[in-house]
Amino acid sequence: METSLIMVVCLVLLLAWANGANDMSKGVATLMGSGTTSAKKALIWGTVCTALGGLTAVTWGAALVKTFSRAFLVSDFPISYDFLGSTMVGACLWLVIATRVGWPVSTTHALLGSLVGAALAEVGPEGLRTAAIAKKALLPLLLSPLIAVFICTGILSLSRFMTSRVPLRQIDCNEPAWQVNPYRCVTEKTHGKYYRRLPHLWEALHWLSGGAISFARGLNDVPKIAAILIMAFGIMPELTPFDHQDTVIGATLAVTLVMAAGGLWNGYHVLQVLAHKVVPIAPASGLAANTGTSLLVLAASPLGIPVSTTHVSIGSLFGIRLTDKTVPDQGDALRTILFAWLITLPVAGFFAAAASGLI
Repeated sequence: METSLIMVVCLVLLLAWANGANDMSKGVATLMGSGTTSAKKALIWGTVCTALGGLTAVTWGAALVKTFSRAFLVSDFPISYDFLGSTMVGACLWLVIATRVGWPVSTTHALLGSLVGAALAEVGPEGLRTAAIAKKALLPLLLSPLIAVFICTGILSLSRFMTSRVPLRQIDCNEPAWQVNPYRCVTEKTHGKYYRRLPHLWEALHWLSGGAISFARGLNDVPKIAAILIMAFGIMPELTPFDHQDTVIGATLAVTLVMAAGGLWNGYHVLQVLAHKVVPIAPASGLAANTGTSLLVLAASPLGIPVSTTHVSIGSLFGIRLTDKTVPDQGDALRTILFAWLITLPVAGFFAAAASGLI
């Protein structure tokens, strides 16, 4: 039994690593894509803010831990190390493959698909709460990208309407440059010291919005993965000297640290795709997209709604694309991303079911 527990713990931490590698870029892609900063600095900023969100999940993530612990399974479902191990194999295998080829997929989708696949292989459809899966997982996962598109489009349209009324435009100011940042053409000579500081404020807000998404991602993703670790220790509580609350804290801290390390080590592949191959990103557009994404994910986490930061952030980028009517110059990855979204649930479920059969 101790060997089985160790194997499940290692698989959970591997999933946390893969999650960091695939998801760390979601909050900071606009910082790199708009030329605000380099890939290295963007990943460091995203890692720090994600870690803060993960630590906050100790107190704010209880609802999501409960959701992913038992909400999708019937009350008498036989939780075993074989079941948890199969679930982790399915999610880990798909995330590692997707990260390797640069596909920004949803860890939430992968985890849900593998959970369903392993449960079907173990006991069949009678072991699942299909109504809860549809209401608490599939519906939010399907609707959140659409909501993100509307929020981002609304924020972007409103901000551009407001900036068009700012009387700071100069005759010698380049039109595209002014549209990107209405304060770019401001000089201390023409507008004084106060207005000269506004470009720096614009950039600071962009950094803060990227940090807010990363914080929200940590707050939303860490409890989902930590829930599996908590379930593993709950099978044989005599194997650990810690009580339930200590186990929750320890699982959350472990997942947070490993997730942060995975993002720093392997986050560049997906960052390149989101920064350059979905839509051309200007600082003002990136700020609007980040604001919409962070608001949606932060609102969902305390309610226990497992939205996908991947889907929400790319939905926001698509909102920029709809508003600007532009496509990237370096190759359009949107179709590939949508294809990866469609196959994540069934592929992760197949891997988990196959692992269950092998075990």
